[in-house]
Amino acid sequence: MTARRFRGDAGQAAIELPLGFLWILLPIAVIVMVIPQWPERQTVATAAAKEAATLYATAATAGDGAAAAEAAVAQAAQNYGLPSLQLALTGSWCRGCTVTAAVTVDIPAVQVPLVGTIGSTSWTATSSSRVEDYGSL
Repeated sequence: MTARRFRGDAGQAAIELPLGFLWILLPIAVIVMVIPQWPERQTVATAAAKEAATLYATAATAGDGAAAAEAAVAQAAQNYGLPSLQLALTGSWCRGCTVTAAVTVDIPAVQVPLVGTIGSTSWTATSSSRVEDYGSL
């Protein structure tokens, strides 16, 4: 038996393989690398907000609580290699009051290795904690 050759059938695989890689596999690989960043950053912001609210509510004074909350949020950003986390504390710090910590994190829309970040959005996690009624007595 002899192999049949058709006209125009020479060398197609040499062109299709790189094109298939560039147009199909490369975008899928970028998506697979980018998507895990979104829930990871959301989880870090949620944990930092919970810790900041707890530290603020259980401190001896409002100033000490705010300093402890700021330090905890800065430590979380450093531990996870995030550029920054923004903290906003709301609510009056008094016995029986509820305080709220809001931590905002920037999430890149697309981060291509060796190219950089394309677009971004921010996400805010909030957590509330109650200042103890008789904690300072």
